[in-house]
Amino acid sequence: MEASAILKKTFGYDAFRPGQRELIDLVLSGKDTLGVLPTGAGKSLCYQLPSMMLPKPTLVVSPLIALMKDQLEGLPQELRARASLINSSLDAGELQAVKRMIASGEKTLLFAAPERLRQKSFLNLLSSIGMSLMVVDEAHCVSAWGHDFRPDYLFIRKSLEALAEFDIRPTLLALTATATPEIQQDISEQLGRPLHVVQGELFRPNLQFEVKRCTNADNKTEKLIALCKESKGATVVYANAKDRCEQLAATLRRKGLSAAHYHAGMTREDRSDTQEAFMEGRTRIIVATVAFGMGIDKADVRMVVHFTLPHSLESYTQEAGRAGRDGKLSRCVLLFAGGDKVSMTRWLNQEEMKIDTIHQTYLALKKQLGSRGSGDVSPEWLLREALGDTSEEWGAESRLRVAVSVLEQVGLVVRHSDAGRNMQIEMLPPPKTTKADTEALLSKRHRISTVRLERVVAYAESKECRHRAILKHFGSKFDSCKTACDRCLQIDSGYVAEKVPPPDSSVIPDVGRVLLETMAALDFSVVRTSLAQAVVGLTTGPLNPENCANFGKLAGFTRSKAMEFIDQLRQRQLAELAEVREFFVLQLTEKGREALRGSETILANPISPQRQKTKAETGAEVVPSLDGPLFESLRRWRKEEAVRLGFQPYMVFHDSMLRAMVSAMPQTIAELALISGVGGRKAELHGRAVLAILKEGREPQD
Repeated sequence: MEASAILKKTFGYDAFRPGQRELIDLVLSGKDTLGVLPTGAGKSLCYQLPSMMLPKPTLVVSPLIALMKDQLEGLPQELRARASLINSSLDAGELQAVKRMIASGEKTLLFAAPERLRQKSFLNLLSSIGMSLMVVDEAHCVSAWGHDFRPDYLFIRKSLEALAEFDIRPTLLALTATATPEIQQDISEQLGRPLHVVQGELFRPNLQFEVKRCTNADNKTEKLIALCKESKGATVVYANAKDRCEQLAATLRRKGLSAAHYHAGMTREDRSDTQEAFMEGRTRIIVATVAFGMGIDKADVRMVVHFTLPHSLESYTQEAGRAGRDGKLSRCVLLFAGGDKVSMTRWLNQEEMKIDTIHQTYLALKKQLGSRGSGDVSPEWLLREALGDTSEEWGAESRLRVAVSVLEQVGLVVRHSDAGRNMQIEMLPPPKTTKADTEALLSKRHRISTVRLERVVAYAESKECRHRAILKHFGSKFDSCKTACDRCLQIDSGYVAEKVPPPDSSVIPDVGRVLLETMAALDFSVVRTSLAQAVVGLTTGPLNPENCANFGKLAGFTRSKAMEFIDQLRQRQLAELAEVREFFVLQLTEKGREALRGSETILANPISPQRQKTKAETGAEVVPSLDGPLFESLRRWRKEEAVRLGFQPYMVFHDSMLRAMVSAMPQTIAELALISGVGGRKAELHGRAVLAILKEGREPQD
């Protein structure tokens, strides 16, 4: 039967979705292929349908038991009868029964975890029955530089090579929703085959991407509550910590909303019950870590909110893409505060692989097997021996597997096919470059995770179309969505600073003291640019009014001017740059601390009244003051406008902006918008009133 006929008869669809037919034709013609299709684009059909047309079984390698179960349960009845799972949830009797059905030809679509390919008995079974197609689902997991690396995926290549020795050479189909061009190349290299790439249309016009600027975690919670009340449909809220998920779910329930938490620290039964309640609509809001969602096929999720910063644009796209799989309008909202980058960097530093973990894992293996020995190693024993008190923590087993993978990559061990649950490890003589190679590998992992995070922050702060920013990241050209993001729709981010900066920076006599006090008060180091941004009141860096008492203290100066002040402090050895994890951060010197303890002026404000000189002193004309009647007229109007809008006056315009208006004397709204800090929206909103006041100031008075 032809593919289109099977699509209609078995799956009930009249036509293929974009990319599906091309992928299926490549698979049926025996070409190794990588399919990059967005969440909800129907990747599963690209192996389900061919499995009904190929002469021998199809094996689907999938990372999670829950994902495999969902895929199995979602199959059409005709295909489901021919499909089976092979994973650790089966007892010995069930496993043997499944193997007999595979051997007899009753089961032709198989789902297995990647670690199953390490079992010699399973490879022997596959070699005896043959195989037409191997599918690598969530293929980005094979890349050590991807956002969701799983070491067992690296064994897929070895299993293909082992099957080739028995003349079994299945076609390879790798599938993912998220892979940059660099990761696509790495997937091909790690699987050991050149792959035809089919990239589907990544733009999903029904998803409205938004970024909401927040001042701190409490402000985020307030906005989350408001969002959940606005949106009446099923909602997924992502946070990066178990405690945070539980707290947010409890807060939402106190506000009368139907909410539950989900994370990997719960029992399997509790996770299953929570997931089932959400899928059936008995719970409307699920607050979860990324442990929730992969393979969750709920079509009517109306909103996905990220409470904490995702660690990469790939993961954000995948998680946000779980909204609106039915094609209906859905929201994808990122709550973003200035301090998020610092918080996420700390979290990533805690989560990333440490050289101590690798060293302890190696010592444990050496204790068990000797320097040149080989044999079986129990994962449970290795976990306790290598990780000690932390072996019971969530994610400990994953860290252990990554540690063994690193040891293999630097040439200290070889991990062969498993013997039941036990790993078969061969110890190798340590290469002379082991330490350097290990440090280089970990350093590269750290650099990549840092760059990923920088790109998420850039996305949050970008003024371009959100869809364009995401698609550009994945190597696709795109103009703009026009109607499907906050930038194109000109939706206000809702950011309101909590701390009002002083109206006039000239009242600060000692700018050096402000800068040194700011550095001394912080409980973490920042780069030169971040400190400058904070003291002049810019919210684009890691500091904000919540974590920086001097935020906006030098408002009125430009960031460049603040950086000049910092450089002067460095030249006088009151501050210095120190390299910390490849960043050059500012630190106080002992000389700087001593200056803070004194009462003398450290670095005088060049525009303070005490520093202004007369014509007699300088022989030059004194720059006229911008604080005259016209400035006061603008301030009076601003106060009235703020009362009308219910704002603080600075929320309309800072004094520094009013002075810039008096200096520039714009005559059109377009000219007004060019003034730093004003922009198009404020110019349109307040332009007529401002221009009228300025016009009156230009005209001669009777």
